[in-house]
Amino acid sequence: MTESVFIASLALVFTISSFYWLQARRGRLKLYPVVTFSGYITKTRMVLRIPVILFNSGARPRVVTALRLVATDERGKEVILECQSFRKTIDPRAEDMDDMAHAYAIPARQVVTKHAHFAMDAMPVFTQSVPFQVQAMVDGRTTWRKLGVAKMHTEIMYTSSYITYSNNPGVWPPNLVHDAELYRGLLFGAEKMPIDSHGNPIH
Repeated sequence: MTESVFIASLALVFTISSFYWLQARRGRLKLYPVVTFSGYITKTRMVLRIPVILFNSGARPRVVTALRLVATDERGKEVILECQSFRKTIDPRAEDMDDMAHAYAIPARQVVTKHAHFAMDAMPVFTQSVPFQVQAMVDGRTTWRKLGVAKMHTEIMYTSSYITYSNNPGVWPPNLVHDAELYRGLLFGAEKMPIDSHGNPIH
């Protein structure tokens, strides 16, 4: 192989590689942490609204067709909250509906935020912060894939009203944890949930 042919081959490889990197590469979807969430819990229903913030690192758009939250509660039961709608803000307000849950695109090298409303018709048991897997169906696939983990302090939810909570304990009101414990006790028909010697709830 002559020197000119070698240089031309390198140039061709570089051109093809550059095209793939800039125009055709499928990137990863990066999930950002949840700082604030909204929700409520009753004896028959749990609702969470979180900002699902995804960055597409690739050169091609990605399409999210469905979202859900998956966790395990303190009874060892799997908890699945399906995304039912998108809202305009995290703070619940009258007429804040944006749209029903639908497929949406995340353009190449861009960030897209959806204020997703998740719900389930059951009452899970959470007395400490919980890592929720954020799962999605992506690019037309019909299987769920893990996008990341959103750790949320659902143990501070203290009312059946749809309100906003902070994931930062440093800004919690002084009686928030106590009020949440009392509320859980009311839901379970007791003044306070019984716990064992390790601080775990007894059911």
